[in-house]
Amino acid sequence: MIKKWIEKESQHVLNGRIFRYHKKRRTSPQDDKEGNFDVIECFPWVNVLAFDEAGKLILVEQYRHGVDDLTLEIPGGAVNHGEDVKLSAQRELLEETGYSSDEWHFLGNVQANPAFMTNDCSTFLAMNCKKTSDQKLDPMEEIDIHLVTLDSFKDKIKRGEIKHSLVIAAYALYSFWKNP
Repeated sequence: MIKKWIEKESQHVLNGRIFRYHKKRRTSPQDDKEGNFDVIECFPWVNVLAFDEAGKLILVEQYRHGVDDLTLEIPGGAVNHGEDVKLSAQRELLEETGYSSDEWHFLGNVQANPAFMTNDCSTFLAMNCKKTSDQKLDPMEEIDIHLVTLDSFKDKIKRGEIKHSLVIAAYALYSFWKNP
């Protein structure tokens, strides 16, 4: 039976703005396997599947430096230290889109990439969203809003226009919630 590996050494290597990089030396308790592993410690994230009063899904288009391209996603972002996860989801929706909602549902939690990242991503559903303010973007954010039908959203995933794994995971969680 597989068991949790034993940490022999942990070296903090680098602090980034949104992550910390660690080198870990770990040993398997089952045999003599021992190795060095890269671990990225990140803030928890939130994602929001948000539908407006007409039933349209609110998407955000933005430039992503990691893939050096524009992406179409759902609103979301990092949970601030000590911040309630639901409040973070509400804040991110309002900041990125100017929409707010009084009807929230927790859909679930996924691990971003457990191979080398420490964080989870919590997904919320916001229904009957209303435009209540202008966007309040972070200094380096540029976001365009797109309102699409759920069928259009699914088609964009099928065609590979939406490739963000956490957005696709959010849709899967929504599907399980809607059709248990």
